Amino acid sequence: ADVQRATDMSSFITDTKATNGNGEKKQPMDDNNFKALVESLKTSRYRRNKDKLTRIKAVCGSHTLTSAQILNLVSFTKGCNTDTAVICYASCSDPESFKKTVVDAFKWEEEKTEVSERIQKEYGKKI
Repeated sequence: ADVQRATDMSSFITDTKATNGNGEKKQPMDDNNFKALVESLKTSRYRRNKDKLTRIKAVCGSHTLTSAQILNLVSFTKGCNTDTAVICYASCSDPESFKKTVVDAFKWEEEKTEVSERIQKEYGKKI
């Protein structure tokens, strides 16, 4: 099921509402499941950035994440952290805090600008 959700990005890339591709309400990501996700991303199965992003896309397709959880994922996915931020925006439970918590945490202005511009382009939201 995760693979199917990951390949069907359009269901949640264009829809920032709290529903998954099947119209079901997304579930908030609880701390235990979030810790399990982070631990799973550390395994050799998710060694490549592409694999990490596929897993994160699948999770974002069925769960809402807090800005703090997104920031944790972004800091963990070095090398593809701007991609992670853009992907996770679609499932952020509090989009208002996203800029302050996630975007402003990026070290380089270029990264902040890239994330903001990509969210504007992909979701039609100015942050």
